[in-house]
Amino acid sequence: MISREQMKAGRAMLDWNQKDLAEHSGVSVATIKLIETARINSTPDTLGLIQDALEKGGLEFGLQNGVRMRDDLLTIIEKQSPDDNVFLRLLDDIYYTMRERGYGEVLWSFSDDSISPPEVLEKERLIRETGCTMRSLVRHGDTYLIYPLHEYRYLPKEFFIVNPSVVYADKFALMANTNPKNKGNEKSIIIINNAAIAETKRMEFEIIWAYGEAPEKSTAAFRYD
Repeated sequence: MISREQMKAGRAMLDWNQKDLAEHSGVSVATIKLIETARINSTPDTLGLIQDALEKGGLEFGLQNGVRMRDDLLTIIEKQSPDDNVFLRLLDDIYYTMRERGYGEVLWSFSDDSISPPEVLEKERLIRETGCTMRSLVRHGDTYLIYPLHEYRYLPKEFFIVNPSVVYADKFALMANTNPKNKGNEKSIIIINNAAIAETKRMEFEIIWAYGEAPEKSTAAFRYD
């Protein structure tokens, strides 16, 4: 049966707070708090509901308080050679995923069009042709915006990092070891294929989008309208 240490670790891995776990499991927030603080020893039925919710979220539990993402839900794209462009391989996954789905949005955070080489722009064009739409959160004051202005919102400069992440379909991808001078020089990319995590990241994006300032102009040398 799941332990309180596994509960807390599992919530952290899924980026769930106690309210999220309560909604997914049907166990009250108050009970979850009591279990995690060791103030009560819960019943097997209650712990079973919590474990089932976390497992449906994509986790598996082992002995000695072990917890991890299921192997089929985690993909790591690693650079295989100096010429290997892992960012293009991510864009390929986005393309095939969105083409199969046939609808939806691709949501980028910490995006910067000015460091997109031609091969990246071509992949993005193909993704758009699947019928999906895109939106991006970019650094405040950035005017190198090559797509329609309504697809952008500003992030405060002090919180902006050149390390893009993206939500698409039931997936969330995060770049690792990013070279800030050029998209495509990432050494590895982590893709999490989990609907609950993707939806959480999508909601985080929407909150920022709702309060973000819309850019008013573009100074990009060329644009796709």
